[in-house]
Amino acid sequence: MGNIMSLILGVDGGQSSTAALLANSDGRVLGTGAGGPANHIHEPGGVQRMENSLRDAVRSAFASAGLEAGHVASACFGMTGGMELVPALTPRFLDAERLTVHHDTVTALAGASRGQPGLLVISGTGAIAYGRAADGGEARSGGAGYLMGDEGSGYWIGVQALRALARAVDGRGPDTVLAVEVPAALGQADFAGVHRAVYSQTVDRPGIAALAVVVGRAAQSGDAVARAIVAEAGAQLAEITLAVLRQLPMLQPNIYPTGGVLQASSPVLESFRSALLAAVPTATIHLPAYPQVVGALIVARQQLTGPLPDSFYRQLEATLPEQVQRKQRQPPATPG
Repeated sequence: MGNIMSLILGVDGGQSSTAALLANSDGRVLGTGAGGPANHIHEPGGVQRMENSLRDAVRSAFASAGLEAGHVASACFGMTGGMELVPALTPRFLDAERLTVHHDTVTALAGASRGQPGLLVISGTGAIAYGRAADGGEARSGGAGYLMGDEGSGYWIGVQALRALARAVDGRGPDTVLAVEVPAALGQADFAGVHRAVYSQTVDRPGIAALAVVVGRAAQSGDAVARAIVAEAGAQLAEITLAVLRQLPMLQPNIYPTGGVLQASSPVLESFRSALLAAVPTATIHLPAYPQVVGALIVARQQLTGPLPDSFYRQLEATLPEQVQRKQRQPPATPG
């Protein structure tokens, strides 16, 4: 198993759950751990809930490795919020020689790109683009939240679907299968039921964002209204990507789309790809290599020696549990 002083730890603290990976410095995964949500710190009891979630994930990772929770040579926490609290909380359950805390866009890119420079585009409930160049320069665009931005996100697509439904019912807009599919997806009989559910907040933001699946399905079936929404969503995601590239010039950028809206078969991904490559023909679009918790582990290991040898990734891939590899959590797009 190697010297305990060579242990590294990666933690992904998210809105709905927390994940941890414990590995040796050669990339061999020794243990996995899980905890509850590590965000919403401004709610009553939020800070204590965050500490409990991080502690549970770390301790269970050590336990699954057959070790007492204790010392690691390097640890990285990728967080959706509350980053400033982590350095004060972690000494209560972890002794880390080196500790870094990043917004989870940083660890998501590290996982997607195997620790290489590139640009990550996330479209889940929200939307954000983040890039890192070879010289360490960073840039972001988007992520302003559902009131001020997040164009191209699942929530944005869901709102467009609701508006298309309202226009179709009123006779102000074209007929669309969304007039039937949206009420059905929300468990309502008609537009009036949808209206009540939305404004009473029976349907919350994630519920509205989930309508992106309905829109994507309608677009694939040929519905003109849904196809227009999908095309605009892809164009908006390309726009935030281009905004990062203007701040962080890359001659041949490697782009990593992720999040529920940008699944491999998504019509939004095809629209995004078309809009981006029309503007930057030298860009290459890749599927993410690993989920965010692996990205946190990669950053933790890079803190020790910098660039990682291929042998690290061979060991990682040989020992990474399948359920972790499949896990592509959809991070929120609004920092904090």
